[in-house]
Amino acid sequence: MVKTLVLVRHGKTETESASGGDIDRKLTPAGVRALEIAYPRTFSLLGEDPEVSIWCSPAVRALQTAGVVAEAVDACGIDVHRSIYDQDVDQFLAELASADVDAETLVVVGHVPFMDELAAHFTGAEIRFNKGAAAAISLPAGPGEKGTLRWYVAGPDAVAWDAMAEVDNQVELMTVEMADALDAFLDEPESVEALRDFRVRLRRLRSLILFLAPWQSKKQSHRTADDLRALIDATSPLREIDILSDSVDALVESGELGENCLLPVACAKERQLELESVLSLMKKRHVKRRMHNLADELPSIKWKSRVLSEGLRAEDFQKHFDEELADLDDVLFGLNLRDGEAVHRARRDAKEMHFVASCLGAVLGEERASASGYMESIQGELGALNDAYRNERLANYYSTSPRFRGVRADLGVVARDQAEVASAILAGSSFSGRMRASE
Repeated sequence: MVKTLVLVRHGKTETESASGGDIDRKLTPAGVRALEIAYPRTFSLLGEDPEVSIWCSPAVRALQTAGVVAEAVDACGIDVHRSIYDQDVDQFLAELASADVDAETLVVVGHVPFMDELAAHFTGAEIRFNKGAAAAISLPAGPGEKGTLRWYVAGPDAVAWDAMAEVDNQVELMTVEMADALDAFLDEPESVEALRDFRVRLRRLRSLILFLAPWQSKKQSHRTADDLRALIDATSPLREIDILSDSVDALVESGELGENCLLPVACAKERQLELESVLSLMKKRHVKRRMHNLADELPSIKWKSRVLSEGLRAEDFQKHFDEELADLDDVLFGLNLRDGEAVHRARRDAKEMHFVASCLGAVLGEERASASGYMESIQGELGALNDAYRNERLANYYSTSPRFRGVRADLGVVARDQAEVASAILAGSSFSGRMRASE
């Protein structure tokens, strides 16, 4: 016989369902997370290993809530009662009176005002159920008699998990796009654009992972960031050749290099050798399988235990973004534009902030999201200078390689041209008021 009746209102729900039907409305991701965190503690108030039966409305949001309750109390099944959704108190009480319930505790998951009315019927007290709230009513004489309120726990504030749910969504999107871009590159490895897109997706995802590091489990964060960094490093020489090849083609087109110049052919051969090395390394390290496994894993960020118990609000992400942006501003203000490595690092950091601002705009807010365009313009100008430095360095390096023996003079032309490009950028830099061109 039922001696304890626990009334539960479903958690935070989406505004409308895909079907348009009320019964199909689901809990929001934040609503689910809030219940998963709160309910083990709430239902521990029933004591150790309580014997529990669960009745539930057929509405999807109620069934999801009942599922979280079942996990919390280790219950095996959920009985669906249409009377709970219809909010028919008389019909429900008739079903309760005639039911053969073995467990002494019955949890009923439904809606308001039904929960409020049942609480008033059994206790005579006025209880208002917010979303996710639970009230335990002691019924020493069974459900046919009045009882007393044993405890009431307000529903968890899902706002603390709204931002986290949005972040999870963005990470999931980025991992899927990264895995798809990898497939596209492996399907067409000769494509310069496919390589570039894959690297962009890698960098976007890694930027998010690095930004989330203060709240993500160290093991997942470090492993993921390291795996992505390894792929970025492995494909960087290939991308450098593509950038150099673009400059070589432009010099041929402008007449700086002769029409019969063999440097484009030498660059193409070098790219093929580098591509074979990259593909061999990817195959050896089972990169495709590992990246797809990563895509399967990452939709669920492994948040630190403190974060899981307390949640994170948008303000937490905004504060961290402001701190990162302030650090980058300090770097840019003191940047020595003649230091190629410093330019490379500053451009990388600006690009990462651009990715974070563009991906997490819904969490960071419109003002901070607008920093995405600002960071993109900075990394674009720094990118042009970085490319010139890199092309000059690569041209000088290739001039010492036996594979470029017949085109060393042409490489000298490229190196001088790129040095002049860098000088022109330095002379006309819009950052001249903020960055030092020399020390």
